Parts: sequence; structure tokens; C-alpha cells
Amino acid sequence: MTALVPAIIIPAYNERNVIGRTLNPLYDGVINGEYTIAIAVNGTSDDSVDFIRREFPQVTCLDIQIGSKTNALNEAEKQGGLGYPRIYMDADVVISYEGILSLIKTLSNSTMPLLASPKAVMNFAHSSVFVKAFYNAWFKTKFYNQQGFGSGVYGLNKAARQCFDVFPNVIADDGFIREVVPQSQQIVDKQCISTVNAPGTLSDLIKIKTRSKLGNLELKIKNLVVNQELTGKRFSIKPSLFEFLVYGVVNFIAAKSAEIKAKDIHSYKWQKDESSRNVV
Repeated sequence: MTALVPAIIIPAYNERNVIGRTLNPLYDGVINGEYTIAIAVNGTSDDSVDFIRREFPQVTCLDIQIGSKTNALNEAEKQGGLGYPRIYMDADVVISYEGILSLIKTLSNSTMPLLASPKAVMNFAHSSVFVKAFYNAWFKTKFYNQQGFGSGVYGLNKAARQCFDVFPNVIADDGFIREVVPQSQQIVDKQCISTVNAPGTLSDLIKIKTRSKLGNLELKIKNLVVNQELTGKRFSIKPSLFEFLVYGVVNFIAAKSAEIKAKDIHSYKWQKDESSRNVV
């Protein structure tokens, strides 16, 4: 019987414009049998399924009618044939072949439950000065430096994946995972870099921060919060006054918007920043 190899699972919703740049650096690992990739295309209205199956034939591509990220993750895992560790990756981020191997190795070296994330690097090619200021402050937080928030990727070893059954129907799958795995078992693999395209404008940034905060509120509403937030100061390094003000204002507006949306969370439609998906 052939031993199962690590698996990368990528949910994708109308990601035809970006999925190629995500898969290109990783495809050699599939060809070489070092890991598998399963893409769970869900609720799509573009031609991403045909594109993936044509250009990356050794990638497993599912065509799921329901537009739901967590349902897509569950459907991908139902297919079977997936080994450990498992890497869960957004369709619009880029990791090198060497980086993904480092992440897999880091996870494989622990027998205790372990959640590992890459170090996020932002591409500011089309970002405003305010977007840059927000992220320059965020780079100095404990959330970024100690827990790997914002990388669009997280990996679980077998012991960590066995901490829960299936992904619940929530907005923040990564937030749920960070509640399941003890904080002491969450690390950043700094040898693995995840390149993320930053939003272009302040309104784009507020849109995705609102989604993030709404996801956190939903976890509390559904009593899925177990871990406590990092204690002590938020910042590991002191941001400049301008960075601090932009960071504070964006988070304040996003929090208020999330509170409003939480009152009718069942009608929430996924907010996606299209500006970052047009960056080459």
C-alpha cells in the first residue's frame, strides 16, 4: 500500500485571475510526489475549473456548487487519499516550493498538536500610503510576529487535525483553528514566506478587516472561542504615531461595521478585496 503524502488544500471562489501564480511554484512538488494539492472550487462563475484541469492536470480539482469556504474544505477532505501534514491555503497567496517544504518539515517534526503558519510579506505595488501605514503597524503586533496572522496559510500536523472533526460553518476557518489548537502550539515558520497582495485603498482594507472582525464575532456568538487573546501589550515594537493612528481608525471602523453586520449575520455575503487580485 502506497504511503500517503502531505496535502495542500486550497478553497477557491472565482479565483481564475490568481490561481495560476499560486500553483506555478508548487506544481513541481506534486509531479515529484512530495505532496498532493486539492483545489475545492466552490460557487464559481468563472472558468477556473477548466483552467486548473487543463494547465495543472495532476492537481485534484473539485467543482462544488455551494459557495462556502468551510464546506469546500470539508468536501476536499472527504475525497480521501490525503496524508499529513495538511496545509490550508488561500488561492491568492504565493509560497515558493522551498517554503512549502519547510512548512511541511516543521509540522512533521512535532508529535504534539502543532499549527504552523508562514511569515507574511505584503506586496504594496498598488497600495495607498494609508494601507501601507496600517500594515507597517500590524507588522509590529504580536498577532503577526508570534501567531502568523495574515499569511493566508496555516498548516496542521496529524495530532492538530485530530483535535476536531469537521470545519464548522463559520466565516473565519483560521480563527476557529486557532481556538482548537492551544496557543502554545502555534508558531511562525520564518523559513516559509507567504506573499500576500495588499489592498489598494483604505476602503478595500476596511472591507477585509470588517470580514475578519465579523468572523471573530461569529465564533463568540457560536461559543467557539476557547483560547484567550494574547495578554500584555499588543505591539512588540512601537509603531510611529501615523501608523498607530491609521491602525486604530481602521480597526475602529471595521469593528463597528462588523457589529452591525453581526445582527443579521445569516444574510452576510463574503467580502473579497478585488483590488489585490488585479496585481501582477
